[in-house]
Amino acid sequence: MSAEDEVLASLSEAGLRALATAVEAGWISSRSPNSAFTPIVGPHGESVAKWLGLLGGESFTPVQIARLLKAIGAARQHDRILTPVLVVSGPETPGVPTSDTYAVVQSLFQEAQTEIVLAGYAFHNGKLLFERLAEQKRLRPDLRILFHVDVPRKAGDTTTADDIVLRYAEEFRRRHWPWDPFPEVYYDPRALNTDSQTRASLHAKVVVVDRSKLFLTSANFTEAAHQRNIELGLLSNATYLAEQVASYFEALRQSRQLRRLPEGG
Repeated sequence: MSAEDEVLASLSEAGLRALATAVEAGWISSRSPNSAFTPIVGPHGESVAKWLGLLGGESFTPVQIARLLKAIGAARQHDRILTPVLVVSGPETPGVPTSDTYAVVQSLFQEAQTEIVLAGYAFHNGKLLFERLAEQKRLRPDLRILFHVDVPRKAGDTTTADDIVLRYAEEFRRRHWPWDPFPEVYYDPRALNTDSQTRASLHAKVVVVDRSKLFLTSANFTEAAHQRNIELGLLSNATYLAEQVASYFEALRQSRQLRRLPEGG
């Protein structure tokens, strides 16, 4: 990378826009004194002037140079939006920032406007985690809340699948969502198979908000996982990823590969 390219790479998105505006308006050019560049690029006026001169020598017009600068800024903004944020909960170590999984999830609950998709393998005293989400539902009655949970058949349990589902529904109502209205809760019936060779678990841990923001995490919906355990996750604003995950669960529901849990009484 040349010195000129390094200078451009160091400019902020606002700096690139300002430089584009100045070039397009004719306020600066490759022949401008270094002092003319100072408000935008600081002491790097000579390098930027050289870069402008090189493009001018290749028959780039000021309008074309401005468009190029704007495109660089837009691409950088796009990359920044699509770059996932690492969410690390646990003891702090030098050089690796940590953040509270609980805080991230609660913030997502508060942002939800139309739909929130949640999947989790294990829940413990969920009402401590979901109170803010229940409040968001009260504020926005049209908010659709979809849980996807694992309803397991424990080793040696010969209870019928229907009885296990009803028992889980009552527990979910009592320990995890004691408020009205009750959300949509779905489970994978394969987890209830008596044959261990065909039994499967719903093991995903994910939150999708309005099909525009996605949080993938190792954390279950438990107080320990959200506040004390060592957990790793990625928070992404990539709409296409959020849409894919939400659509995947939607397809499983529509094909009845995931079944609706009855409301616990």
